[in-house]
Amino acid sequence: MLADASQRACFSRMLILLLNIRHGGGRRAQALLDWIISKSPDVVVLTEWRDNAAGELLLFGLRATGFNTATAVLSGPRCNGIVLGTTDKLKTRRITPLGSKKGELLLAEMTPSWKVLAAYFPLGKAKKPFFGACIAEARSERAPLLVIGDLNTGNNNADVERNGAQFSCAECFDALQVDAPLFDLWRIEHGIRQEWSWRSTKNGFRIDHAFANAAFLDRFAPINCYYDHAPRELGLTDHSALLVNCSR
Repeated sequence: MLADASQRACFSRMLILLLNIRHGGGRRAQALLDWIISKSPDVVVLTEWRDNAAGELLLFGLRATGFNTATAVLSGPRCNGIVLGTTDKLKTRRITPLGSKKGELLLAEMTPSWKVLAAYFPLGKAKKPFFGACIAEARSERAPLLVIGDLNTGNNNADVERNGAQFSCAECFDALQVDAPLFDLWRIEHGIRQEWSWRSTKNGFRIDHAFANAAFLDRFAPINCYYDHAPRELGLTDHSALLVNCSR
Protein backbone atom coordinates (compact mmCIF):
# COMPACT_ATOMS: atom_id res chain seq x y z
CA MET A 1 0.00 0.00 0.00
CA LEU A 2 2.85 2.40 0.75
CA ALA A 3 4.35 1.75 -2.66
CA ASP A 4 0.99 2.39 -4.34
CA ALA A 5 0.56 5.65 -2.44
CA SER A 6 4.06 6.73 -3.42
CA GLN A 7 3.34 6.01 -7.07
CA ARG A 8 0.10 7.98 -6.94
CA ALA A 9 1.95 10.94 -5.41
CA CYS A 10 4.56 10.71 -8.16
CA PHE A 11 1.96 10.70 -10.93
CA SER A 12 0.23 13.72 -9.36
CA ARG A 13 3.26 15.93 -9.99
CA MET A 14 3.89 18.14 -13.02
CA LEU A 15 7.32 19.34 -14.20
CA ILE A 16 7.65 22.50 -16.29
CA LEU A 17 11.03 23.09 -17.95
CA LEU A 18 12.34 26.38 -19.35
CA LEU A 19 15.58 26.57 -21.35
CA ASN A 20 17.15 29.15 -23.65
CA ILE A 21 18.81 27.00 -26.32
CA ARG A 22 21.13 29.73 -27.69
CA HIS A 23 20.78 30.75 -31.34
CA GLY A 24 18.38 27.92 -32.14
CA GLY A 25 20.60 25.11 -30.92
CA GLY A 26 22.50 24.53 -34.17
CA ARG A 27 24.64 21.39 -34.04
CA ARG A 28 23.76 21.09 -30.33
CA ALA A 29 20.09 20.44 -31.10
CA GLN A 30 20.16 16.65 -30.70
CA ALA A 31 22.15 16.85 -27.45
CA LEU A 32 19.74 19.51 -26.17
CA LEU A 33 16.77 17.34 -27.07
CA ASP A 34 18.31 14.32 -25.34
CA TRP A 35 18.93 16.34 -22.17
CA ILE A 36 15.42 17.82 -22.16
CA ILE A 37 13.77 14.43 -22.62
CA SER A 38 15.96 12.94 -19.87
CA LYS A 39 14.26 15.28 -17.37
CA SER A 40 10.81 13.83 -18.24
CA PRO A 41 9.00 17.19 -18.28
CA ASP A 42 5.27 17.63 -18.80
CA VAL A 43 5.62 21.15 -20.21
CA VAL A 44 8.62 22.51 -22.14
CA VAL A 45 9.34 26.15 -23.02
CA LEU A 46 12.35 26.73 -25.26
CA THR A 47 13.48 30.26 -26.03
CA GLU A 48 15.74 31.30 -28.92
CA TRP A 49 14.13 28.52 -30.95
CA ARG A 50 14.52 29.11 -34.68
CA ASP A 51 12.51 28.00 -37.69
CA ASN A 52 15.34 26.11 -39.38
CA ALA A 53 16.77 22.59 -39.58
CA ALA A 54 17.80 22.50 -35.92
CA GLY A 55 14.40 23.82 -34.92
CA GLU A 56 12.64 21.13 -36.95
CA LEU A 57 14.79 18.47 -35.28
CA LEU A 58 13.69 19.72 -31.87
CA LEU A 59 10.03 19.87 -32.88
CA PHE A 60 10.09 16.39 -34.41
CA GLY A 61 11.83 14.99 -31.34
CA LEU A 62 9.33 16.54 -28.94
CA ARG A 63 6.37 15.34 -30.99
CA ALA A 64 7.85 11.85 -31.25
CA THR A 65 8.06 11.81 -27.44
CA GLY A 66 4.37 12.63 -27.08
CA PHE A 67 4.33 16.43 -26.91
CA ASN A 68 1.86 18.72 -28.60
CA THR A 69 3.78 21.78 -29.77
CA ALA A 70 3.21 25.39 -30.75
CA THR A 71 5.66 28.03 -31.94
CA ALA A 72 5.93 31.80 -32.16
CA VAL A 73 8.67 33.34 -34.27
CA LEU A 74 9.18 36.08 -36.83
CA SER A 75 9.96 34.86 -40.34
CA GLY A 76 13.56 33.98 -41.10
CA PRO A 77 15.93 31.15 -40.08
CA ARG A 78 17.91 33.45 -37.74
CA CYS A 79 14.97 34.97 -35.87
CA ASN A 80 14.75 33.88 -32.25
CA GLY A 81 11.36 32.72 -31.02
CA ILE A 82 9.63 30.25 -28.74
CA VAL A 83 8.51 26.65 -28.89
CA LEU A 84 6.09 25.38 -26.26
CA GLY A 85 5.41 21.69 -25.79
CA THR A 86 2.98 19.89 -23.51
CA THR A 87 1.80 16.35 -23.03
CA ASP A 88 -1.74 17.73 -22.63
CA LYS A 89 -3.96 19.51 -25.14
CA LEU A 90 -3.26 23.17 -25.74
CA LYS A 91 -4.63 26.15 -27.61
CA THR A 92 -2.32 29.09 -28.28
CA ARG A 93 -2.25 32.62 -29.56
CA ARG A 94 0.64 34.96 -30.20
CA ILE A 95 0.38 38.19 -28.15
CA THR A 96 3.75 39.70 -29.10
CA PRO A 97 3.48 43.52 -29.06
CA LEU A 98 2.70 44.94 -32.49
CA GLY A 99 5.71 46.25 -34.38
CA SER A 100 8.24 44.31 -32.32
CA LYS A 101 11.29 43.34 -34.38
CA LYS A 102 12.61 40.92 -31.74
CA GLY A 103 11.09 38.89 -28.93
CA GLU A 104 7.95 36.78 -28.64
CA LEU A 105 5.00 36.17 -26.31
CA LEU A 106 2.94 33.00 -26.71
CA LEU A 107 -0.16 32.52 -24.56
CA ALA A 108 -1.32 28.92 -24.17
CA GLU A 109 -4.57 27.59 -22.74
CA MET A 110 -3.63 24.33 -21.07
CA THR A 111 -5.75 21.36 -20.03
CA PRO A 112 -7.44 21.51 -17.61
CA SER A 113 -8.20 25.23 -17.27
CA TRP A 114 -4.90 26.99 -16.69
CA LYS A 115 -2.62 29.17 -18.81
CA VAL A 116 1.05 29.57 -19.64
CA LEU A 117 2.46 32.80 -21.02
CA ALA A 118 5.77 31.80 -22.60
CA ALA A 119 8.10 34.76 -23.00
CA TYR A 120 11.28 35.70 -24.80
CA PHE A 121 12.09 39.37 -24.26
CA PRO A 122 14.34 41.55 -26.44
CA LEU A 123 17.12 43.69 -25.03
CA GLY A 124 17.13 47.36 -24.01
CA LYS A 125 14.05 49.58 -23.97
CA ALA A 126 12.34 47.27 -26.47
CA LYS A 127 11.42 45.12 -23.46
CA LYS A 128 8.98 47.68 -22.07
CA PRO A 129 5.91 46.77 -24.18
CA PHE A 130 6.54 43.09 -23.41
CA PHE A 131 6.31 43.81 -19.70
CA GLY A 132 3.17 45.82 -20.38
CA ALA A 133 1.57 42.92 -22.24
CA CYS A 134 2.41 40.48 -19.43
CA ILE A 135 1.03 42.81 -16.77
CA ALA A 136 -2.17 43.44 -18.75
CA GLU A 137 -2.73 39.71 -19.24
CA ALA A 138 -2.09 38.96 -15.56
CA ARG A 139 -4.46 41.70 -14.41
CA SER A 140 -7.31 40.37 -16.54
CA GLU A 141 -6.77 36.67 -15.86
CA ARG A 142 -8.69 34.83 -13.14
CA ALA A 143 -7.59 31.32 -14.10
CA PRO A 144 -4.23 29.99 -12.87
CA LEU A 145 -1.49 31.73 -14.90
CA LEU A 146 2.22 31.02 -15.19
CA VAL A 147 4.48 33.58 -16.91
CA ILE A 148 7.74 31.83 -17.74
CA GLY A 149 10.67 32.69 -19.97
CA ASP A 150 13.88 34.54 -20.64
CA LEU A 151 12.99 38.11 -19.66
CA ASN A 152 16.55 39.39 -20.18
CA THR A 153 15.94 41.36 -16.98
CA GLY A 154 15.96 41.03 -13.22
CA ASN A 155 16.15 43.17 -10.11
CA ASN A 156 19.20 45.43 -10.26
CA ASN A 157 20.08 44.75 -6.62
CA ALA A 158 19.31 41.06 -6.21
CA ASP A 159 19.83 39.59 -9.70
CA VAL A 160 23.17 41.06 -10.77
CA GLU A 161 26.52 39.79 -9.52
CA ARG A 162 28.81 42.41 -7.97
CA ASN A 163 29.45 45.29 -10.42
CA GLY A 164 27.72 43.70 -13.41
CA ALA A 165 25.90 45.85 -15.96
CA GLN A 166 22.54 47.13 -14.77
CA PHE A 167 19.36 45.86 -16.38
CA SER A 168 17.34 48.12 -18.63
CA CYS A 169 13.64 48.28 -17.65
CA ALA A 170 14.34 46.85 -14.19
CA GLU A 171 11.48 48.96 -12.85
CA CYS A 172 9.14 47.07 -15.18
CA PHE A 173 10.45 43.78 -13.83
CA ASP A 174 9.65 44.92 -10.30
CA ALA A 175 6.20 46.04 -11.51
CA LEU A 176 5.31 42.44 -12.37
CA GLN A 177 4.98 41.84 -8.64
CA VAL A 178 3.48 45.21 -7.73
CA ASP A 179 1.11 46.01 -10.58
CA ALA A 180 0.05 42.58 -11.88
CA PRO A 181 0.41 41.21 -9.18
CA LEU A 182 2.51 38.14 -9.91
CA PHE A 183 4.74 36.14 -7.59
CA ASP A 184 8.35 35.23 -8.36
CA LEU A 185 8.33 31.45 -7.78
CA TRP A 186 12.09 31.18 -7.34
CA ARG A 187 12.21 34.06 -4.81
CA ILE A 188 9.30 32.62 -2.82
CA GLU A 189 11.39 29.52 -2.19
CA HIS A 190 14.92 30.93 -2.04
CA GLY A 191 14.44 34.37 -0.51
CA ILE A 192 17.44 36.71 -0.85
CA ARG A 193 19.73 34.01 -2.20
CA GLN A 194 21.60 34.85 -5.40
CA GLU A 195 21.96 32.37 -8.25
CA TRP A 196 22.71 33.01 -11.89
CA SER A 197 20.97 31.60 -14.96
CA TRP A 198 23.36 33.27 -17.43
CA ARG A 199 26.93 34.48 -17.11
CA SER A 200 29.09 36.95 -19.00
CA THR A 201 32.84 36.54 -18.86
CA LYS A 202 32.87 38.44 -15.53
CA ASN A 203 29.44 38.45 -13.93
CA GLY A 204 26.33 36.37 -13.37
CA PHE A 205 22.76 37.44 -14.01
CA ARG A 206 19.38 35.90 -13.16
CA ILE A 207 17.30 36.48 -16.29
CA ASP A 208 15.26 33.27 -16.67
CA HIS A 209 12.14 33.50 -14.53
CA ALA A 210 8.81 31.97 -13.57
CA PHE A 211 6.02 34.18 -12.19
CA ALA A 212 2.59 32.98 -11.14
CA ASN A 213 -0.68 34.56 -10.07
CA ALA A 214 -2.41 33.73 -6.80
CA ALA A 215 -4.77 31.27 -8.51
CA PHE A 216 -1.77 29.26 -9.76
CA LEU A 217 -0.23 29.20 -6.28
CA ASP A 218 -3.51 28.01 -4.77
CA ARG A 219 -4.16 25.30 -7.33
CA PHE A 220 -0.70 23.82 -7.90
CA ALA A 221 0.88 23.94 -4.43
CA PRO A 222 3.27 22.70 -3.24
CA ILE A 223 5.61 24.27 -5.81
CA ASN A 224 9.36 23.75 -6.11
CA CYS A 225 11.24 26.16 -8.42
CA TYR A 226 14.97 25.72 -9.05
CA TYR A 227 17.78 26.08 -11.59
CA ASP A 228 19.59 23.17 -13.19
CA HIS A 229 23.00 24.37 -14.37
CA ALA A 230 23.88 21.19 -16.27
CA PRO A 231 22.97 22.49 -19.76
CA ARG A 232 25.31 25.47 -19.33
CA GLU A 233 28.08 23.49 -17.63
CA LEU A 234 27.93 20.80 -20.32
CA GLY A 235 28.21 23.42 -23.07
CA LEU A 236 24.78 22.62 -24.54
CA THR A 237 23.77 26.29 -24.27
CA ASP A 238 24.82 29.42 -22.37
CA HIS A 239 21.80 29.38 -20.02
CA SER A 240 20.84 27.25 -17.06
CA ALA A 241 17.45 25.56 -17.14
CA LEU A 242 14.66 26.68 -14.82
CA LEU A 243 12.34 23.97 -13.54
CA VAL A 244 8.99 24.31 -11.82
CA ASN A 245 7.84 21.14 -10.07
CA CYS A 246 4.26 21.36 -8.82
CA SER A 247 1.15 19.32 -8.13
CA ARG A 248 -1.47 18.75 -10.82
